Amino acid sequence: MTAMRLFRKKEKKAKKESKTTRWFRILLWRLFVRWKVRERIAAANKWASENPAKTMYATVGCLLFSLIIGAILTLGRKPNETDNFMNGVEHVEPLFIGMQQIQDAKAYHQSIIEDMAQKGQAIKHELDSLVRIPEKTHDDSLQIVIRYKQLEMIVNKLEGQE
Repeated sequence: MTAMRLFRKKEKKAKKESKTTRWFRILLWRLFVRWKVRERIAAANKWASENPAKTMYATVGCLLFSLIIGAILTLGRKPNETDNFMNGVEHVEPLFIGMQQIQDAKAYHQSIIEDMAQKGQAIKHELDSLVRIPEKTHDDSLQIVIRYKQLEMIVNKLEGQE
């Protein structure tokens, strides 16, 4: 029962948000049409293409004006020791240390897997050479069984890693 109520509340909220956004879009569209924004933009673009020098001077002048005003406002204010722009930034060094530890662990794990693979290949070569012996002794047969079990364990561990 409560799940249905929550679902209805979510539906009502979504419907209300959609009505609000729809109303806001209609309002913006009316203002857009009333103020003839499209025509004004077209006229400004036409004037800018006909007067490139004036456009450049106006742009550079506005940027220079904002730079001067910003410098005056910044220099005219007494600096606070607590007003540091880096206050909101978290220390990222622990994150980099954690990432480095993860990379080191991956490299260590990869080296162990490569060592196991090399050891498995060496055991396989020894096993092949022992199997090729025409007349085997009891020790040779025992070594074949031991090497086979070792190779089987390495293969199982490597398959488990992947």
